[in-house]
Amino acid sequence: MNYAVIDIGSNTIRMVVYQTKGTTFQQIFSQRYMVGLVRYIESGILTQEGIQKACQILLRYRDLLAAFQIEETYVFATASLRNIDNTQEAADQIFFSTGYAVDVLSGQTEAYLDYYGVLCETFLEKCLLFDIGGGSTELVMVDHDGPGIIESLPIGSLLLYRAYVKKIFPKKKECETITARIQKELRKRKIYCLPANMGICGVGGTARAILQLAQVQQALSETQQTITVSQYQKLKKLLWKKNAAARELLMQVCPDRLHMIYPGLLLIDELVNLSHCETIFISKYGVREGYLKRELMRKQKQQKCANGKNGESK
Repeated sequence: MNYAVIDIGSNTIRMVVYQTKGTTFQQIFSQRYMVGLVRYIESGILTQEGIQKACQILLRYRDLLAAFQIEETYVFATASLRNIDNTQEAADQIFFSTGYAVDVLSGQTEAYLDYYGVLCETFLEKCLLFDIGGGSTELVMVDHDGPGIIESLPIGSLLLYRAYVKKIFPKKKECETITARIQKELRKRKIYCLPANMGICGVGGTARAILQLAQVQQALSETQQTITVSQYQKLKKLLWKKNAAARELLMQVCPDRLHMIYPGLLLIDELVNLSHCETIFISKYGVREGYLKRELMRKQKQQKCANGKNGESK
């Protein structure tokens, strides 16, 4: 069976189609649009223009999905609708315009689903998981027995860029302001004091862009998902020169994230410093896979319950 998952984020709206068997799955199609819904937030309200932008993309996806035999389509939103004052109004308008009921995830739920998404690919133990989105950053401290402290910070790479950077590349003073904001948000959280030498695991578009930049710059294997801190520092050294070589690399690898990479780097810097890690693992999976896994397990449980009741009635 095929299932579609649509993720309405602060920066992108992405649709992924998965082919499933039981509770296992593989991706067979993916498409995304860089919408930047956070740009349409005024005084805490997502404007009508922003809501209509989201509806337009969802209608395109609905038409595209007609070419697939889809069992069910799941639509969820993260900080894009969570961190606004007119969440219900926006969700209602999207439903009336597209027929899609949007599941608005809490920050904690998003972080949990990030964790369970990564588990579809690898086992995590004693690490800090991070998901730097456009409008928020989710953090999960993972121990040997699963997720422990979970935090959702109201800062993301696009939000920080829009709030503090006037041009494409942030100036020194702007970087200092962004770093101070990041540190302020982290100091409010229990996760601020971490055990030494924890590994860190990144999910989401910002983390994957950092990995791809390092792969290209340092001729690493495209299948490599772990970079050392020294490899990360080598990438940073080039990018912070903000010269022709840095611009060429960014334009080659992630032109649509050009303005968000630097706030993302400053966020990762703080997490590397907090964890004293030696390596950074970047997962191919995240919140979308965690969401699908959860829904498939719910369906399987419901089916078992229905089969059990049918057996009793006989």
